[in-house]
Amino acid sequence: MDSRIVKKTNIKIQGSKSTPIDSVKLETQSDKVVEENIENMCDGNLTTLQKIHAILLNCMNLSKKQKLEFCESERYFMKLHLKKLQNNNKDCG
Repeated sequence: MDSRIVKKTNIKIQGSKSTPIDSVKLETQSDKVVEENIENMCDGNLTTLQKIHAILLNCMNLSKKQKLEFCESERYFMKLHLKKLQNNNKDCG
């Protein structure tokens, strides 16, 4: 059996923390485009939707009527978010 010792080179990236060079992600133009698309998808409707969903998951003392209202709100914001995604998809394609 051949045992090898692999030495990792550490580099500094915008701060005091050093990172092994093999774990550094080099950004390309396509990576930047993907990041911009993700930022465009994360709008206020999605944020509100996530907050409503968190309330539904974490609040055990809601009445059935309150749960129904939160579910209706969640559905409403999901529709808005999906419509925006669909419109963005039409614009890109």
